Amino acid sequence: MNKIIKSLSVIAFVAAIALAGTQSYFSDTETSTGNTFTAGTIDIDIDENNPFTGHYDIGDLKPGETGYMNFKIKNVGTNPANISKSLYNFTHTDSGEGYDCTASVSGVSNMTAYQTSSEPECVAEAGTQEDNVETQLIYDLSVEVYAGDDETNGPIWWQTIYKDSDGKTLTSVYGNTSTATSFVNLGMIPAGGHMNVTQSYHFNPNAGNEYQGDGLSFDMQIKADQLSQDEKGMATVTLVQKEKDGGQWHIKDGGASGTLTYKTKGPKFEYTFTATGLNAENYQLIYYPDPWASPKQIVRIGGVVSGSSITANGNVELGMDLPNPQSGYDDNYPQGAKIWLVPTSDLSNDILSWSHPEKYLMETALIQYDDTDL
Repeated sequence: MNKIIKSLSVIAFVAAIALAGTQSYFSDTETSTGNTFTAGTIDIDIDENNPFTGHYDIGDLKPGETGYMNFKIKNVGTNPANISKSLYNFTHTDSGEGYDCTASVSGVSNMTAYQTSSEPECVAEAGTQEDNVETQLIYDLSVEVYAGDDETNGPIWWQTIYKDSDGKTLTSVYGNTSTATSFVNLGMIPAGGHMNVTQSYHFNPNAGNEYQGDGLSFDMQIKADQLSQDEKGMATVTLVQKEKDGGQWHIKDGGASGTLTYKTKGPKFEYTFTATGLNAENYQLIYYPDPWASPKQIVRIGGVVSGSSITANGNVELGMDLPNPQSGYDDNYPQGAKIWLVPTSDLSNDILSWSHPEKYLMETALIQYDDTDL
């Protein structure tokens, strides 16, 4: 809001300078009354609480068991919001029996006393008592987005970010910091909509006795950002490789990725796109309207780009909003549009054949664009 006020002040100041150097013999004054400006809001609640002050408790886990920490994020603001999440401030506890791994044992030196201890954790720790249990918690993360409160018709969008077979632990995803510095993008929630977040914590079945009685607490931060994130009205969305597993697409661990930076409102679709980790071939940015079909008519965005690492930018006349509001055009209307990068070998004119979906970069969030020329 401060940035908007400053922009209006600058515009007024420039206009004053221009007027000061102008003389006019004829004049006319037209007055427009009742003009309004409304600042939209970004606001979320967690499990119907705003602000959220509660906490989640997984409880006792043994190796091979899984605990869940699921919650609901509702967008109670007036603008769509990109959601991201961080876990941080990992703190360890040990609820063991209070044994001393270096206590004197008759006929055994203090340094090797743990080797004769009757406590399995003491033996496994080899006297260190330093175990970071977050390295043994394998992490799953998935989200579903709904247009409103009603879930009868199913989600409008969903994605699996991490699954058990990826082998991601809490530390490999979030690091181990005292503050929220590493965020995972969850996706976009339209105004009035909500997101169900499913997180599972799978205790490594091969975790040793050194983790007996150990506990872990951590902080979680949920962040909601407006789509336009800078003073020029530019927003960003990440595109990633996905693979199909059990009928569902999930983000490929270590796959190629790209970032689309775009203007959310304007007479033309202004964008910059960068990507790395691709096969060295020709690619095309496209708008992909649902429902799924093969072959499928799409909308090209800009021209063909080539290489394993690409940079592209453009100012394209799409002739439509994203998503297209035309009846029956896109099942994702009005929530958002899918932007993909696809190899041109899968395109014939504006028809996508779905021949090599393993090479596509797909959306991690829906986008919205307002074509002001319409």
